[in-house]
Formats: sequence, C-alpha cells, structure tokens
Amino acid sequence: MGKITAKLWTNQYVIIVLLSLVMFCAFYMITAGFPIFVETITDNPAIAGTMTTTLMLSSLITRFFASVIIQKVSRKLLLIISLVYFLGTIGLTFVNDSIGFLIFIRALQGIGFCMLTTLVFTISSNIVPKSRLGEGLVFFAMSTSVGTTIGPLIAISYLANYSFRSMMLVTLGLMTISLVCSFFTKTGGEKEKEKDKELPQKDDDEPFYKYMFDRRVLLPCILVSLNYMTIAGTVNFMGPFGKENGVGGSISQFFIAQGIAMVILRSFSGKIFDRFGHRILIIPAAISGAAGLILLGFSASMLTVWISGALFGIAFAIIHPIGQAWALTLVPPEKKATANSMLLIFIDSGLAIGSVGLGFLATYVGYGMTYSYSGALMIIILILYLFGSKKLEQHKDTQPQP
Repeated sequence: MGKITAKLWTNQYVIIVLLSLVMFCAFYMITAGFPIFVETITDNPAIAGTMTTTLMLSSLITRFFASVIIQKVSRKLLLIISLVYFLGTIGLTFVNDSIGFLIFIRALQGIGFCMLTTLVFTISSNIVPKSRLGEGLVFFAMSTSVGTTIGPLIAISYLANYSFRSMMLVTLGLMTISLVCSFFTKTGGEKEKEKDKELPQKDDDEPFYKYMFDRRVLLPCILVSLNYMTIAGTVNFMGPFGKENGVGGSISQFFIAQGIAMVILRSFSGKIFDRFGHRILIIPAAISGAAGLILLGFSASMLTVWISGALFGIAFAIIHPIGQAWALTLVPPEKKATANSMLLIFIDSGLAIGSVGLGFLATYVGYGMTYSYSGALMIIILILYLFGSKKLEQHKDTQPQP
C-alpha cells in the first residue's frame, strides 16, 4: 500500500513538466512558423516541408550518439548547455533569411532538439516513483503534447498578423523560461546509480548495436512513426491550407479542438491501458484519426474543422503514449532505454518523411487532398496493428517464462 501513496507531483516533477511544456511549445511554434515563412518567400510547399525534414534528419543522426553523451556528462549540465545552444540557433534566424541559411539553422536546431527531447524524457522517468510510472508517463506526455498542440496554434495565429522575426523573439523568451527551470532541475542521479547496479555485469560486454535496436518493439515504433507522418502534415501545412479553403488564420482552431480532445482522452486512457490493454484503445484511435484527416481535407467551414480536429485529437492522444507503454511491456527492464531510443528515432523519421513527402504531394493535389490522402496512413496503422499485434502475442506466449 505504501508504494501506491508515493507522491507524484513533487516540486521536481512540476518543474520538469513545466520546462517540457514551454520547451515543446517553442519547438512547435518554430516548426509551424518556418514553413509558413518559407512558403511566403518561395511559394513552394516542398521547400517549406524541407525545413522540418532537415530538423528531423539532423535530430535522427544525432540520436544515435545522444545516449552515449548522456551517459558520460552530467545531465543537468548537459540540459543547460543544450538549452543555451538552442537559444543561440534562434538568434541566428535574425542574421540571414536566405533559404540555404535557414536550412542550415534547422540542421543545427535538429541537434539541439535531439539532445533536449532525450534529456527531458530520461530525467522525467528518473523523477517519477516506480509505483506510479504509468501515471507519471501519461501526464508527462500530456505536457509535451499540449506544447506540441498549442505551439502551431500560436504560430499560425501570430503570423497572420505579425512578422516571423517577432515570433522568433517570442520563442526566444519561452526557451529562456525553460533555461531558468533547468537550473532548479534535479536529474535523479542517485536513482540512476542504483539502477546501474541492478543491471547484469554481462551487459557491458554486449555489442553496442544490441542496445540501439530490439525487434520486439518494432511494431509499436512503426505505428507511432506512421502517426507522426500525419502529424507532420498538420503541423507544417495548416497555415497554407487555411488560405486554400478560405478560412484563413481561423484554421488554427483545429489545434484547439485537437488539444481539448487530447487532454480529455489522456486523463483516463492510461488507466484503461493498465486494466484492459492496448487493443481497446489503438483500434478506435486509428479509425478516428483516419476519419478526422479525411474530413479535414474536405472541410470548408469552421464546424468541420473543429470536428476533424477533435477526431484527429483522439488518435493524437492515444497512439504515441499507448504505443510507448505497450513497447515498454515487450522488453525486460534493462532494454527499456533501447525501446525509448527506438521510439524517438522512429518519431523523428516519421516527421521527416511526412514533412517532405506530404509537401511534394501538396504541390500536385493541393493541401486539402493531401490531408485526405494522408488518412490512408491511419488505415495502414490499423491494418498493421490488427495483424502484427496478434503475431506478437502469439510469439510472446511461446517464449519460456524467466
């Protein structure tokens, strides 16, 4: 009974949640703002999508080395350095606005994005009591998702009335708030040492690649990656889509509906997962996401925008955190870091592929049809899940129990 009463909302947990919320808001203001700004310069959706693809490819490459760096450097120090570094990349946007230079900045920001996301996920998992890990994971994911949702909303609404450079000043202020929070953050160092002692000594002799990949979590990672391909479309092209369908900056209300649905679902989906498993959540989430994207593509009024945002918000709320929780149940404790690392790599890949792929598609069929076509990715998630999850369960049942 004592474990159940372990306190979750400690000062440290509140600080890391606040730091992550503000940081992700700034990240996705920039992510949504760059394509809008580049679209006004080039009138080319593919080049606009390249901004996010560059960020994610740079992050993806860095992620293969991030875990090694984090093991060798103080996490608090590394968090502070990474935030200062990212603030510097924001400052570079005031130097030059040529396409080549902006792509270079996004590559630099990808490095910072990788280090910061890896750090906050690692730090949060060390702060949360083991007896309330599931609950802590869902609420932490909610903080990052709220930032991911309101960031594009703010960017689209802001850029409809103000300049890109003034928006970057806003993101500079937000990242500064995160930097201040980082000085008061503890990284759970004692817990890390205890966990290290619990790991078998033979792990040190294992090949490095075995701690970068585990095929048992491949299916959840693929599902989450496909989900983020669709998210890339909503983050990158919602602003230009508002112009295309005639609702203008009001299209940003899509993210309000998405955020409301996401917060409501996240408040109880973790408990449903604990009691009934992932099937009861992922199947309706994929169907809802497909319906939301198809409806969005044909929306010509704010009512349909709101409905599509709510439907897509259901998928947004469930597929990532439930996929992550499912992945962690498929591996032993010493491979949980591998599962998290793989998930982040697949998220980066999904955002990168989705940004450039949907950008190219939009140049031929327009933004509306691009959203409708991207609903097919949700159908693929459903099909892969229905067939793949059964095979995983069958394989798991045939494995000898330790």
